[in-house]
Amino acid sequence: MSDFVSVHDVVFGNRPPETSESNDNGSRKTTITVRPDEAPVDIQLVASTVELDGIFCFDDYGRFGLANDEQKDKILDVLKMYGRLCNFSHAEEIDRYETEISDQTKFSEWHMFGWLIGELPDFEACYQQWKSKHNTSGKEPSLKAKRLENPRKSNTVWGIAEGLIRVVINEHLLSGGKTTNDIVAELISDKNSTETMRLFNKLYELSPDHFRMDDKTFRNKIKDIFKE
Repeated sequence: MSDFVSVHDVVFGNRPPETSESNDNGSRKTTITVRPDEAPVDIQLVASTVELDGIFCFDDYGRFGLANDEQKDKILDVLKMYGRLCNFSHAEEIDRYETEISDQTKFSEWHMFGWLIGELPDFEACYQQWKSKHNTSGKEPSLKAKRLENPRKSNTVWGIAEGLIRVVINEHLLSGGKTTNDIVAELISDKNSTETMRLFNKLYELSPDHFRMDDKTFRNKIKDIFKE
């Protein structure tokens, strides 16, 4: 159904292509027109709309209709999980989840719930209606401000990480008269140090099943650990 806009489409600003058919000299011709993306809609607004205005869905038999309360709870649970992920998880974890749910062949709630393209609700109005009942002050403290992309410098996890990495450097990477401090200084320098890749490869060699990240992310995390 090309006119169906899923919750995934709404939250990430996608729109399905428009499909039209015509009869050209006895042969049927299908034309597919790509619709431009729209502005993403925050899940706060989407959740408020589902609660107050309802949502449509395909049921387990492929029937399309207005979702009942039990069905609405399913998509609200999905939005709840994604909201917590966005506010309290690292960017890499969010990216992995968003990549996974973009696969429409998995038939998750993200793609089974939504609206017809010409009948999209007023998400902002529904959210304002929700706030008029539940948040009469109108104040909205930012939850994302509390989210930690990285642990605080005072967090002992940094000291543990630094100590373990120094052990690896001392036992496996010392060469050519360099000290551990010499190598650490190169790791946190602005240049693309070869020592960074030596350490990256050694850590992967020591723990291939648990050490998964690209070298750019690794360089950034090393600087987080060692820089004051």
